[in-house]
Amino acid sequence: MDFEEYRQIAIKESLPRKNFNKIFCIGYNKTGTTSLELVLSALGYKCPAQEEQEIRIVKQLYEGNFQPLIEFCHQYEAFQDMPFSQGVVYAQVDCLFPNSKFILTVRDPIKWFDSLTRFHLNGILKRQGIESLEQVNEATFKNKTVYLYENYVYENCKRIISKVENNRIEHDWSLLYNKGHYIKLYEKRNKEIIKYFQNRVDSLLVIDLEQEKDISKILEFLDLPDKLNMQTPHLNPSK
Repeated sequence: MDFEEYRQIAIKESLPRKNFNKIFCIGYNKTGTTSLELVLSALGYKCPAQEEQEIRIVKQLYEGNFQPLIEFCHQYEAFQDMPFSQGVVYAQVDCLFPNSKFILTVRDPIKWFDSLTRFHLNGILKRQGIESLEQVNEATFKNKTVYLYENYVYENCKRIISKVENNRIEHDWSLLYNKGHYIKLYEKRNKEIIKYFQNRVDSLLVIDLEQEKDISKILEFLDLPDKLNMQTPHLNPSK
């Protein structure tokens, strides 16, 4: 059975069973979110194009304008990656789209960091002539169109390395790609998400796709029949 045949069968099964609002994949980038998007798309849920999503809502959201996000989310059913993979956006969309499902993809923290940095070294950093993480500094991204538009990556990096000192937000560029700092942020956010949903176990699925041979846990979470089970896809664009 090819992808489209499977998808048509899944749509017939999922439509009458859908008893929730949206599906938000809130795991950090490089935790299997691309593989999860493929699964959800195969199951018949409408997912947006990643670049369109980021262009239309990321900057506006971080500036406090939620209207583009609301309008965008009304057009689709399932979402992953930026901005849903960052910060407390999971709590914001939980308020905006009640009765939604949340999937937190996780993986070993060291493997996650290695995958993230490898992906950047093969992508945005390579395009800037960077061959090692030690070469990266503020000038690598400032006032440059590294991805999507000017300063997009720069502003995202600032959020990762920001801290408050003397009631002012400071940015410590020595923390950019600092392994200990990144893993601390990664683990802290995952714990906060689990705590946030601790009294709503039906709203959150925590899953390590590297450890799953099939998608049975996802099907159970979304109340879909076992006959839709398939082998877990493992897409790894960082290699």
